[in-house]
Amino acid sequence: MAGTIRDIRTIGLVGWGRMGGMIGHYAVQRGWSVTACDPSADARTAAKDVGAAVATTVADVAAVSDVVLLVVVDDEQVKQAITGQDGALETARPGSVIAICPSVRPDTCVEMAAVARKHDVHVIDVALVGGERGAEAGALKLMCGGEADVIDACLPAFSSFAIDVCHVGDVGAGQVAKTANNLLLWTCVRANYEALTLAKKLGVQPGKLRAFLNIGSGANRPLAEWGAQRLRWPKKDLEIALALAEEAGVDLPLIEQLAPLMAETTVEDLAELR
Repeated sequence: MAGTIRDIRTIGLVGWGRMGGMIGHYAVQRGWSVTACDPSADARTAAKDVGAAVATTVADVAAVSDVVLLVVVDDEQVKQAITGQDGALETARPGSVIAICPSVRPDTCVEMAAVARKHDVHVIDVALVGGERGAEAGALKLMCGGEADVIDACLPAFSSFAIDVCHVGDVGAGQVAKTANNLLLWTCVRANYEALTLAKKLGVQPGKLRAFLNIGSGANRPLAEWGAQRLRWPKKDLEIALALAEEAGVDLPLIEQLAPLMAETTVEDLAELR
């Protein structure tokens, strides 16, 4: 069971990029005290412009934050932000929460939670679902792993930038859930692309066909939102999924074929089938 949990009144944000910047924007707009850090001078300026306080290091952020959202890129950056020099654990107060938001390995989350527990700090994984468009609308969906009472304590802060929070299990479970979500997303995108390409070649206008497909048995969300996909993350998402499957001894033959197919699929390819 979780130990002491701080009353969540202040938010720290590590990484003011495409996702983090919109999360911070909505949190400030909805009345939260936000302290951010980012290595980019432009990002720091953007944070100041929306009303966030700007700190120099992750440790400076953690010192004044009840929950710290790590919106960084990969496992190494997550570890550095938590346990590295000037990392969160140098200054995080007992009972505070560190939320791992990027797509990383579940065992990274478990490892960081074990280290943080020695400092009476809680680590949860808060996988962001909805992509950049969800962040831009303040309508992300969060798949969370960790102790339920810790996640519950963070709900008011999360609700400033998300419309749904799902607790799916222990630390790391949020990453597993997001991986499953991403496999279905990219599978649909490629399947839609191939189906529409065939239809176009055979003389059926893709836009008209989509209107029917979206009410038929082939309906799926990427098809309904066709042309809005930015394709920034399939390579990373599929690499994570295949690595986890290999370690678990699970065959994913469809996904093995999907990875190189998604690598050759471009935003322009999708736009040609509108």
